[in-house]
Amino acid sequence: MKIPFFMLILCYCLLAACNSKEPKFPIEETLKQELIPLQGITSPFMIEVKHPFLIILNNERSDSIFHIYDLTSNELKNVFGVKGKSIKETSTPWKFYPDEFFLPVLYNTQLSDIFIGDEIRRLVYRFGISEDGLPVFKETKRYNDTIDNMFEAAFISDSIYVLDAQYQSPSLYILSLNKESPRKVKQFRNPEIMDYYADPDMGRVYANEGRIALCYGWKKQIDFMDTDFNLIKRIKFKFDDPVEMTTENQGDLKASYVYGYFGKRYLYIIFFGTSWNEHRSSYRGTSLEVYDLNGNPVARYQFDGISPSRFVVDEATFTLYGLIDLDKVGQNNNLLVYRLKGLS
Repeated sequence: MKIPFFMLILCYCLLAACNSKEPKFPIEETLKQELIPLQGITSPFMIEVKHPFLIILNNERSDSIFHIYDLTSNELKNVFGVKGKSIKETSTPWKFYPDEFFLPVLYNTQLSDIFIGDEIRRLVYRFGISEDGLPVFKETKRYNDTIDNMFEAAFISDSIYVLDAQYQSPSLYILSLNKESPRKVKQFRNPEIMDYYADPDMGRVYANEGRIALCYGWKKQIDFMDTDFNLIKRIKFKFDDPVEMTTENQGDLKASYVYGYFGKRYLYIIFFGTSWNEHRSSYRGTSLEVYDLNGNPVARYQFDGISPSRFVVDEATFTLYGLIDLDKVGQNNNLLVYRLKGLS
């Protein structure tokens, strides 16, 4: 059977589009690095923004676990949180105090309040924040026992969140706090691959109140979905996908999307295009890609300086605040700042 000539042309065009190496970004800029000195003894691990305040979780503190900075003055306004007693050390294991945490996690959300998880007590704390930068305790909720952890939870609302189950399941879950079973499940990885980070389909999930984004770690692909896992747009570009991955060679393989943040307006995602081992030799040369809520490319920025690890974007000023990896000796007592040009 002969294939019509116009069909051949159509197939050729589709193949050419699928093999496009890079998306076209309306904004292409290089960002100049700024540094803000962190005040007090600190070992930053997680970061959150509630304009005009920035909250930093310190990884190795037994007191003043959380630092609150005023972004208008870069001043440390308040500290709170102490390390609590373990379950084995108390006769009332689920008793809690609003300023006591055993293994805290600071979540990135687009809600006005601060959400903190405690991985040992399986609690989620909710704090408001006053005009003076003081934390105002509101409530706690205990999450269900069917989930191993909520470390990478991405909140959709004050009680609904999406989670990559990682070792528990090759799937994304949409869950409710205090509910035993997932509301929705989406399988996206091979259940036969036990090592999560050696899976070519390994990804990281981010969310806001209307969108979920699954950004793949070993291939240049992002799936934009609504909050019921219905696919809105798949961005997929040619990339040197790893043919064979093992636990031993992961650091030598080219990585794609590594750290991200989902704001109200845009998804911000860091792209490597190099291996983790190569990245750790300089911590430079990576880029930040910005997409709108429907998966359309908006901006791509090159970092003229150190690439941030965990980061947030204050969309009131379109300023990126990022942490420096702890193994960058002598640098982790500063906060990275990049002004994102052209966004509105």
